[in-house]
Amino acid sequence: MNDDQLNELFKTARTAKPDTARVEFGFETRLLARLRAGKQTETPWFAFAWKLMPVFAAIVMALGVWNFAGIRSDPTDLNAAISADTDESPVASYLAGE
Repeated sequence: MNDDQLNELFKTARTAKPDTARVEFGFETRLLARLRAGKQTETPWFAFAWKLMPVFAAIVMALGVWNFAGIRSDPTDLNAAISADTDESPVASYLAGE
């Protein structure tokens, strides 16, 4: 095959218009179907944890109130509440300034 024949084939290939009607048909439908299929993947576990965040916050608040109410039912002195049922703890000594 010589250069003239090869150049003629390239020229013919450049001028030929491909039929793209078949590819264009239903392009939007196929694209949307592919996007929807991508969204159908499994939801990671931390997405459920994020959705349950208000429940977790309520549990933490309830535990905090319960803990605070338990301290309040004992003597109201902070030093007595910290060192209750223990010998002199280092934290109580620090807070009392000893």
